[in-house]
Amino acid sequence: MATTSFDKSFVVTDQESIDRIHYDLAHPRLIKVTKRDYKAESAKGIKLLKRRLSSSETC
Repeated sequence: MATTSFDKSFVVTDQESIDRIHYDLAHPRLIKVTKRDYKAESAKGIKLLKRRLSSSETC
């Protein structure tokens, strides 16, 4: 995953854009994130890894 940060200054002169930015800042969007079951995912990963390794030994 890329981790790059930057700083850039810009000037907004259009009144409609300024109003839209103010509105967006006052009304942030809510993002729903599903809760992950890390224990189940880990068990599934280990199961798949065991299956993969056990089939590669017979070849």
